[in-house]
Amino acid sequence: MRQPVRFNVLGPLEGWSGRSRLHLGGAVQERVLATLLLEPDRLVPVSRLVEAVWSETPPTTASHQVRKAVAHLRRRVPDGNGLILTDGPGYRVSVEGTQLDLLEFTAGTAAAGRAVAEGRPADAVAALRRALALWRGPVLSGMDGPVIEAAATTLNERHLAAAEQLVELRLGLGEAAELVADLRRLVCEHPLRETLRGHLMLALYRSGRQAEALEEYGKVRALLAEELGIDPGRPLPRLYEGILREAPELAAPE
Repeated sequence: MRQPVRFNVLGPLEGWSGRSRLHLGGAVQERVLATLLLEPDRLVPVSRLVEAVWSETPPTTASHQVRKAVAHLRRRVPDGNGLILTDGPGYRVSVEGTQLDLLEFTAGTAAAGRAVAEGRPADAVAALRRALALWRGPVLSGMDGPVIEAAATTLNERHLAAAEQLVELRLGLGEAAELVADLRRLVCEHPLRETLRGHLMLALYRSGRQAEALEEYGKVRALLAEELGIDPGRPLPRLYEGILREAPELAAPE
């Protein structure tokens, strides 16, 4: 029995059939497939695929080359005719949840949201851990162009939001010292992200490192002024003041 094909877009584009990695072809084929996978089970017009491959300077044969790329992918990928479907003015990729890491990530964050709403934070943490473990780097790293870059920016923001939610949940469950290293890494990657900096300040404070927590505020305040010419939003100064006076509401939950 042939194993279903699996695709990964949460990092460099990959296709797998069982344990065998698929060779998808050249740059045109890869960009066409990547664009379809970024919108699973949705119609993607040929015009959008052309834009994804060539940006603003497509050749006169662009539409024909896209159709040739689809035909090539259908031959190269197991059950390619059932995977890439012709749909009106374009194509649609038909995949199950376990065939695409993006769908698994979406399902995981949705499960976490339900668990939070139902008062099950530990289950939400587990779901987010599984979802975040799917990421292998920036979405479709190595590919450029406005279509792919716009989709990648949106998905990378979803990744960061999920990471922030995981940290917040873990803080709510009483973790602090074990979070500091992860938060320092995230702050290093996103130094202007005030939410992350606030989580780091709180984790440090709850770990008995008040001076370091206050120092982080000074760092982000100086960085925001230098890079953007702005002050931190109200939540960070409020947290700073709370740490200074050792506000009881900032204590770790029992």
